[in-house]
Amino acid sequence: MYLASFTFTAAVLPVLLLCYYFIPAKGKNVFLLLCSILIYGWGVPMRILYLLTFILYDFGVGILMEKYREKKTFTTILLSFSAVLQVSAMTLVREAASAGALLFPFGIAIYTLQGLGYLIGIYRGRHPAAADPLKLSLYLSFFPVLYAGPLMNYLEFDEMFRKRQCNIIHLSDGISLFIQGLAEKVVLADTFGYLFRELRQTHEMSMLTAWLTVISFTMYLYFELLGYSEMARGLGCAFGFELPKNFNHPFFTPSITSFMQSWNITLLLWFQTNFRHFLFGQNQRKWQKYAAVILTWVLIGAFYGMRLQFVLWGLAVGVLITLEQLIMEPLLNKRYLFGMLYSAFLMQFVWVLFFADNLSEVGMIWKSMLGFGKGIADQYGLYFFTSYIALILLGLYIATDLFRNISERMGTTVIGSILERLRPLGHGLLLIFCLASMLYGERMVGLWLML
Repeated sequence: MYLASFTFTAAVLPVLLLCYYFIPAKGKNVFLLLCSILIYGWGVPMRILYLLTFILYDFGVGILMEKYREKKTFTTILLSFSAVLQVSAMTLVREAASAGALLFPFGIAIYTLQGLGYLIGIYRGRHPAAADPLKLSLYLSFFPVLYAGPLMNYLEFDEMFRKRQCNIIHLSDGISLFIQGLAEKVVLADTFGYLFRELRQTHEMSMLTAWLTVISFTMYLYFELLGYSEMARGLGCAFGFELPKNFNHPFFTPSITSFMQSWNITLLLWFQTNFRHFLFGQNQRKWQKYAAVILTWVLIGAFYGMRLQFVLWGLAVGVLITLEQLIMEPLLNKRYLFGMLYSAFLMQFVWVLFFADNLSEVGMIWKSMLGFGKGIADQYGLYFFTSYIALILLGLYIATDLFRNISERMGTTVIGSILERLRPLGHGLLLIFCLASMLYGERMVGLWLML
């Protein structure tokens, strides 16, 4: 069952929260674990087998690594074997699912990475093995984060597990954040996805159509991942967990390095902590440092998918970040506007690798973006530009720091204080709109775009 579904939002979530707050404190963890497993396996019980297999394996291997901590060779072999085994299992399952051989168990990449991070944490002495199987099971299966993160390390979760509080303030803040994330997913991401699919129907693109296609995909991907992450943080807050922020307004940052540091933050942090530093160490030679950056991003690309384009996307990001640090850093530090335009321009070319079906399509879209396709503009592109330019500008505004800065400044004014009092009403209306959008799908998208 998906978080952004009518059934979950209108029926399951209210019942779940009501039961959770009335259950005695001793039973909350068991209740939350059972709910996580049931929601994960809703409609496809086979998914639960994947999840339970990973949980049991990580729990058993963690106990072994703790018991034989002094035998470094044994624990190194065990950790290496576990990493190869789990990544291979995840890859095989994803490939089989893409070939139609089985239903894809969403979230497998999330609990694979969190499980490996847990084992690496034991190996490096950051934390002991979990003595309580309930705690580890909830850490790996906590349903809000399985859709798109944010990733948590075990130490953070362990502290939240022991010290979390559940009260009306957490519930209110959590529901508000959940509705905000739901709107970002259902209203913005789904609308940009609709626009992207419409634009991709043409085979020969003008320069205008090509840029509209890439920008709409960028906005769709951002609000899709951001929406699910904010919904997860909202649900976590409602249950007493303070989940980390996963996106920090990456658009119009002054470099590709700063863009990617603000994009899927917890995923990058996981690879830096558990792979890059683990493999290369802290004291690196210069060539090792840049090799680690490139290899890290190649693996992040592979995390998104095992297609060649994803790997090339990661390679392109890693190479561009390396070139920035080697050559362009002094210029980017002095010329903020240049860096902002340069990173915004180049990242659109890089995103083409993310959605194109093959490399020939990548080349075709790149040519069109540079004006070597079907001219500068055509009727098709002009129609979508005039129809959707307000939506695109709204999306770009919300995705930048400008939106946050203006919101914070308005909060100190009289108008801001009035709007703050009306926030519950606004969230209620927004929730109704989101429910209508989920119920009527693209018909609702088409309706609100005509407003």
